[in-house]
Amino acid sequence: VMPKLLAADMVVLVSSLYYYGINAALKAVIDRFYSYNHELHGGKKAITLVSGYGQADAFASLNLYFKQLLEYMHWDKVGEVLAADSWNNQKLAKHVEEAYQLGKTVK
Repeated sequence: VMPKLLAADMVVLVSSLYYYGINAALKAVIDRFYSYNHELHGGKKAITLVSGYGQADAFASLNLYFKQLLEYMHWDKVGEVLAADSWNNQKLAKHVEEAYQLGKTVK
């Protein structure tokens, strides 16, 4: 993962909401950033995609985590999709469309 991440212009951080935080798989990748801090700092754009049950306020701590991480890494956040209530097919379809439209803006 790290060689691709180092070469990337954009990073898309994707997770399900787990107890107001990110899942263990994404956390493991982010924890590996430490060994490459200098190479990873700056020059990248970022998008965050998160799905989970509950209302939008359940994402507050996760939003803060991503905000602090992206500020620390000096990455520019260019978009996000927070798919609250993703169990609901109508709402999920709306979030899928939102992610699709966000993807179309990436150049």
